Amino acid sequence: MLYRFLENNHPKNIWRDFDSLNDAITRSFLEQGTQQTSHFPQLNVYTKENEAYVQAFLPGVKIEDIDLTAKENVLFIKGNRKEEKLAEGTEVHIREMFQGEFSRSLEFPFLIDAENIKADFKDGVIGILVPRREDDKPKKITIQSSQTNS
Repeated sequence: MLYRFLENNHPKNIWRDFDSLNDAITRSFLEQGTQQTSHFPQLNVYTKENEAYVQAFLPGVKIEDIDLTAKENVLFIKGNRKEEKLAEGTEVHIREMFQGEFSRSLEFPFLIDAENIKADFKDGVIGILVPRREDDKPKKITIQSSQTNS
């Protein structure tokens, strides 16, 4: 219990919380007056004890317009879905598909091994394998008996 309290109130976590709050505030200002969603790209995230797998749905986005970065236990997905050029005289009747710059961040319950992340892009879906850092994996502790036979 004490360990969880100390872990959750560690100064590193406080700064991460400030970063998350800053991201949320920035997104809210950028989205004012638009009908675009802040949940682009849509994600599926699967986790195991020592890794996670992320699928990001990015139809209409080119691979060179995607930027993946990782720091500590956060994966950042940024990019740009470029606006379609409309023929002269064309008016937009309905526009529901997100266009423009996007950014998502995912916080994992473990530290990320950024050097060994693998990502592939096919048919508008990027698959990202996010391994856990070796020094963050739980270690099995052997318990020695101190009882003596009398």
